[in-house]
Amino acid sequence: MIQPTKWWIGLPVLAALFTIVATSDVEKIEKDLGDRVRAALDKSPGAIEGASVAVDGRDIRLSGVVLSPAAVAEAVRTVELQEGVRSILDATTPPPLAKPFVFALERKGKTLALSGNAPVPGERAAVRDAAAGKGLELSDASISALGAPKNYAALASYGVALLDAIGDGRVSVSDAALSVTGAAASFEGYDRAEAALKAPPEGVVVKAEIAPPRVSPFVWSAAKAGEIVSLFGYAPSETTRETLIAEAASLGKASDQTRVAGGAPGDFAAAASAALHELAKLSSGKASIADGVVSIEGSGKTNVGASAVEASLRSALPKSFGLGRVTVAAGAVSPFVFTARKQESGLALAGFAPDAATRARIAEQAKRDFGDAVEVDLAIADGAPKGFAEAASAALRALARLDSGVAALSDRKLAVEGAAYNAKAQYDIRARLFRELPEGYEHAARLGLATKDEIPPTQLYAALSETAAKGLSFGADNTIAETSFPVVDALAFVLLRSPGAAVDIVGLFAGAGSNAENEAIGLHRAEAVRAYLIEAGVEAARLSASGAAAVDESGRRIEFSIR
Repeated sequence: MIQPTKWWIGLPVLAALFTIVATSDVEKIEKDLGDRVRAALDKSPGAIEGASVAVDGRDIRLSGVVLSPAAVAEAVRTVELQEGVRSILDATTPPPLAKPFVFALERKGKTLALSGNAPVPGERAAVRDAAAGKGLELSDASISALGAPKNYAALASYGVALLDAIGDGRVSVSDAALSVTGAAASFEGYDRAEAALKAPPEGVVVKAEIAPPRVSPFVWSAAKAGEIVSLFGYAPSETTRETLIAEAASLGKASDQTRVAGGAPGDFAAAASAALHELAKLSSGKASIADGVVSIEGSGKTNVGASAVEASLRSALPKSFGLGRVTVAAGAVSPFVFTARKQESGLALAGFAPDAATRARIAEQAKRDFGDAVEVDLAIADGAPKGFAEAASAALRALARLDSGVAALSDRKLAVEGAAYNAKAQYDIRARLFRELPEGYEHAARLGLATKDEIPPTQLYAALSETAAKGLSFGADNTIAETSFPVVDALAFVLLRSPGAAVDIVGLFAGAGSNAENEAIGLHRAEAVRAYLIEAGVEAARLSASGAAAVDESGRRIEFSIR
């Protein structure tokens, strides 16, 4: 049923439909117009950076950064010629002035990202070409700006070359100041980067923090041979490397074959310096570091041995370092000393001997002249002067003729001090040292006379027998052998301590001859002893001599009979 009076009820719906249709047509028109305008702008890619097109009906608003005024004017004319365009508003702006002009290049793998300020795109070709020349893909996120340095292209190419050398890293530029950070992947790249840092573009100030390649194990050594000190291995920085070269040069002529590398343990510089300090104590040798362990080997200088080097190095090493092998041959001793001290308890030898054979000969002589109560404390060492063994032997012979005393040999100087058994021994010691010491040796003898309690007559025989038990030797002519002088000196000392007692000296001998001949030899030997005792100060009237044939050779000896 038709109700004409209610037609107005459908008008709002109809109006809405007309509005929707009209709006839809406008949006289609604006989109089409915008697409055509953008397509026209794409034909001038170097005109506007960040170009933006806003469409309001048939009116166009163009914004962005002007890269080329002429290109922008041409682009505007192209837009104006687009069908349906009623007006165009040019809202583009010129590039900003960047002060300072800052940009950065950052490499990750094969990608090189450019950010910050950049000249107009046409002037960025140098960066793109430099990256392509190194096999890198440029990702350009830079913003155009005025104020680029005149050598922008050189700066950018220089930055690309640095990053090509070290690998992943970053180059930042602010006007004429350039900084580079990164870690070199190889020594070849590190060397190329170091070479490039020495030749930056003119007027550019460079600050670099390039970590060298890491190595493992981290090793370093210093070898000393004569006046040459050769350095090998790695140092954690150029500063440390130069410091160690200077320290090595203080030991001799430095030959450096080290290079800078990463991965150094702890306080490497302090550890290497301590090792060089100990190397200075060696005539030749090698100090080395392997990660956190320090070792040293070689031959010590004068008075330097392994224990001293080890103790000094251990105390100087940083806590993060350990001490490895210390193999240091003792150096020459100076002064080269030898001391023999005679006391009632026996003989004590101390000091040094040049070798084991000499030490054995000295010990053998000491036991022959002084008995079994001999203490030997002689270390083997270099540095003995020529003739040391002969001088030590002479010192022992002199000491054997003293009741007590000390013979001290220091290099080529011998001092003998003590109490001689008698005046004859005093004289003989000085005279024999003058004759027996090797050429170039000096000697000084400060000798007194021994004094001890008087021996009662009832104890004289026992004292003489005990002293003579050490044995008396005679030559082919039946004179007293020099090795027996200490014994007859001691016999004289016993007799001088028992004044008034008369003694018969009996020489017993057994040989191939008859009893009469053996008795005669025994007499000659007894007379030789009597003569020596008289020279030593014993009154001649107290002494007589006689001889007798012994049953066998084991019975050869000197006996005493108290009258």
